[in-house]
Amino acid sequence: MQYEWIFSLGITNILIIVGIFVIVGAIVQGIFLKIGLGFVSGRNRELGTTFVTALMMTVVSWIPCLGCILAWYFIKSRHDVGWGGALVAWILGAIVQILVLLAIMFLFFGGLFAAIMAGLLPGFPMP
Repeated sequence: MQYEWIFSLGITNILIIVGIFVIVGAIVQGIFLKIGLGFVSGRNRELGTTFVTALMMTVVSWIPCLGCILAWYFIKSRHDVGWGGALVAWILGAIVQILVLLAIMFLFFGGLFAAIMAGLLPGFPMP
């Protein structure tokens, strides 16, 4: 099996790694949600408030389709913006969050990350 080392890590270590990525993702989402709300004139832009909103969005993001709508609703209701403003703030936070998590994956799991990307994207150089 090609990825037997993943199973040799143990379920506890895998859960710790996933937990770290979820926490780092929520922190990055909270920080850049604060910045995104600045662009759309949102209220309640303190770091603690945006971090709680980001945690709520992280919890509901696991629900397919409905998770996005609930995330927009949380931004809309907690920060007094319209649906369009919630969408803009969410997109800004999501794009930056994805870029930061990809950078972290590349730094810590470089070879595995490159192999996964080479399998997913045509033309990506093999390691």
